[in-house]
Amino acid sequence: MSVKSKLIPAVLTLAGLAVITGLIVYFGAADVLRALASVSALGTAEFVLAQLVILLGLGGSWRILLRSRQKGSYWLCVWGRAVRDATGEFLPFSQVGGYVLGARVMTLGGVATADAVASTLGDITTEFLAQLVFVGVGLVILSNKVPGSELLMPVSIGLAVAMFLGVGLIVAQRGSGTKLFKALATRIAGTTGQSAADHAEKLQSSLNGMYTQHHRLAWAAFVHFLCWIGTGTASYIGFHALGVDLSWIDAVCIEAMLHAIMALAFFIPGRVGIQEVAYTLLGGLFGIPPDIALSLSLLRRARDFVIAVPVLIVWQGLEARKLKLNMNAG
Repeated sequence: MSVKSKLIPAVLTLAGLAVITGLIVYFGAADVLRALASVSALGTAEFVLAQLVILLGLGGSWRILLRSRQKGSYWLCVWGRAVRDATGEFLPFSQVGGYVLGARVMTLGGVATADAVASTLGDITTEFLAQLVFVGVGLVILSNKVPGSELLMPVSIGLAVAMFLGVGLIVAQRGSGTKLFKALATRIAGTTGQSAADHAEKLQSSLNGMYTQHHRLAWAAFVHFLCWIGTGTASYIGFHALGVDLSWIDAVCIEAMLHAIMALAFFIPGRVGIQEVAYTLLGGLFGIPPDIALSLSLLRRARDFVIAVPVLIVWQGLEARKLKLNMNAG
């Protein structure tokens, strides 16, 4: 990777931080801080707990895709998902890096590289398809609540395009993505990944086996959809913690539209700045003052930080221990 490509995420992050700072100043730093200070300890705990419950569901969805012989326990999948989210959102090597490291956690837990890669791709796919349904639900709500919204047309077009991409993703996994699987296997398992890459048929076989388990795919997608609804519920809890009497339906709609907007900024680490702009715009559609909408975004980042930091510390400790054991064995 060139120095220039390494600098791009850092530059985008700094630009996002500048946007956040500008929004706070524009809408009144005192008002934003006052709103955040009004959140009780109980409200904060409920907001964090809601995200942890979602994490348990995300781990369960991943576990559904692994057959019993593939060793991945439920708690290993939960831990792998926690590492995936923490590294993808907070470390400067893009969302793809999070996918790779989450799958690596699975291999360190005893799951074969081929199964780890296949289940990761399957999990990404079912989550993506569930997200499309979630965004569709949000569009229906928005069209009823704010029929004249300028968001309706671009999001509808984006949803249609995303549906075709989803079909293409499935087709690629069912026979034409061998080079992708080789590269992913190598990145996940390091030197041992090269062996897996040399036997790409194992990866394709694992994928084919997963895609013949239609009931597992359906259940995984359904659990992912429930988790997406859970993100709306978490926003509902967050808005009420800030003193906003927002309905659950409206919170779900805001969250669905938020993710539709943020999907366009997947290349920006943590969607820094994009999330804040989206919250203020969407909040305005439902009569939420911009300083409150911005406060929820900041509260959300604080929540994610509180969860991610312990995960990253433990993950780094486990990786260091693994490296030490390998060095001693050598």
